[in-house]
Amino acid sequence: MYRVAVFFAIFIAVAQAFVAPANRAVASPAFTRVEAPKMMMVPADNVVSNVAANANLIASTADDFGGYLFPIIGILSLGAIILYLAPPLADE
Repeated sequence: MYRVAVFFAIFIAVAQAFVAPANRAVASPAFTRVEAPKMMMVPADNVVSNVAANANLIASTADDFGGYLFPIIGILSLGAIILYLAPPLADE
């Protein structure tokens, strides 16, 4: 039953890929007036102080945000996946 439901869902997804999109050219006006964005100049010292206030977003040492834990786990898991998927070597 589960296999039938999966195949039916895949069939519906493939069928939806070939449906032509609706033409909405008539529903929207051809030209709309867009107001220019209101911008104001920000002093440079304000920007520098905002960056200094958010300095904890940057990892400056190896101990910040877990240190080497995640890179080591990532490299070991990648090596394990490669070792698992590698075919055995044939004797010659």
